[in-house]
This record gives sequence, C-alpha cells and structure tokens, in this order.
Amino acid sequence: MSAMDFTVPSIVLETPSWALVFKPHGMPSAPLSEGESGTILSWFLARRGEANVVMGKKAIERGLLHRLDTGTAGLVLIAKTQGAYDALSEAQTKSRIRKGYLAFCVRDEDTPESLPPDQALPFAVRSRFRAFGPGRRMVRPLFPGMRGYAEAGRDYETLIEEIEMIETGMARIRVSLALGYRHQVRAHLAFLGYPIAADPLYSKKPAPRDDEGAELPLQLYAPSISFPDPVDGTEVSFSLQLPDRMSR
Repeated sequence: MSAMDFTVPSIVLETPSWALVFKPHGMPSAPLSEGESGTILSWFLARRGEANVVMGKKAIERGLLHRLDTGTAGLVLIAKTQGAYDALSEAQTKSRIRKGYLAFCVRDEDTPESLPPDQALPFAVRSRFRAFGPGRRMVRPLFPGMRGYAEAGRDYETLIEEIEMIETGMARIRVSLALGYRHQVRAHLAFLGYPIAADPLYSKKPAPRDDEGAELPLQLYAPSISFPDPVDGTEVSFSLQLPDRMSR
C-alpha cells in the first residue's frame, strides 16, 4: 500500500512484461488518432518506447489492456511485450483480471433507493446496457423483461462490496468488476440511487467544491487490480491507499 498524488501520472509497479500506470482525473486513457499526446498511453510510451511494438485489440492502443473513463483516476494495466499482451488479453476474456473501484456518491432523492442493509453485502448488480441521451453519451442498465434486453448482448456485473455512510446523503462505496462496459460503475450506482459526486452525466447535483472553492472532478477511483502474471501465471494483486475523502 502506498500513498498517492492523485494529480499526476506515474508508473507504480512494473516488470519486463507489464506495467501498472496511475492515470489522474481528466486524462484520457487512449488516443483517438496516431501520435495524439496527452493520454496515459502516450505518457507511458514516451518513457517505455520498447512497448510501441505491441499490437493490441486496436493498433493505436498498443498494449493497453483496459480503459478508464477520462474523469476516473486509477490504475491502468499495460503490456510491454506482445507475449504479455496476448496472455493478459486471454486472461481478461476469462474474467481473470479484476478491478476495484471506490466512489463517493450523493443520494438522489428522485430515484428509489436500492441499497440493501449492511448484512446483505456483498451483492451484485447485473445488467445489460444500451446507449441513450443526447449524442448517445450515456448508458442505461437493462434488466430481464425490459425492452431491448434480449438485443443488448451480454450481461455485465458490478459487485458492491462495501458501503460506508460518511454523512447524511453521502456514501463511500467500494465495488469491483471483471469485464466492464462503458460507464458501468457510474450507471449502476446511479441506478441504485447513489450517483457519483461530480458526475456530469448521471448526477443531477452540482459538483462539490474543495476548500479553495474549486469544483472537484468525478469522484471515482480505480485503486486496485488483480491478474495472473503473463510469464509464470502467479497471481498479482496490487492496491493503492484508498482515499478517505473527496479530492482532486
């Protein structure tokens, strides 16, 4: 466990085969065009040029195994060799790469509260998704019996592991998942009646502010991950120190 400056990117753990890289709030995970700067992948490749030879799911994404939303701060796994990417990609399809998230959430009084009592934890929220809203920027969970469910493809599960009410109407919620869909954690928590603080898409409330009066970014963090090492198969499990309060 190590304390973290959540405002700057860094390589927090690596081997010759892979690296865990910390992505701060507001930094995209992957480029949209070749040569684009300002992403966590371009930041990493500028420091580990040997990883440029890896061909991932998309050539432009090199060895990037998964993405985080631009507003989310946390750990991203990047393969540094083709063999490592191929092994980790296969592990991912078998749900053997698991990511942990922490969110600071604000109660939405207009949505029926769906959080269970503490003794019911952990519990899973499992749904399919469809895009909706202006520009189809948002996603909406689909459950059995809902229109469009059968056509929506596969199910995605968010495991709700811990809920701590830190003040009236605000919760610190820890979740984990294996395979993820765009905005999955954000949409599932909003469905439960607790959208993430400072979420411009799923929360109706204004972003909270820091002690200096500046708006805080999306209060979603991805501080932990576990996966099989692509070389010897041993389980790698790593976690940053969890933030105990909203921050930049």
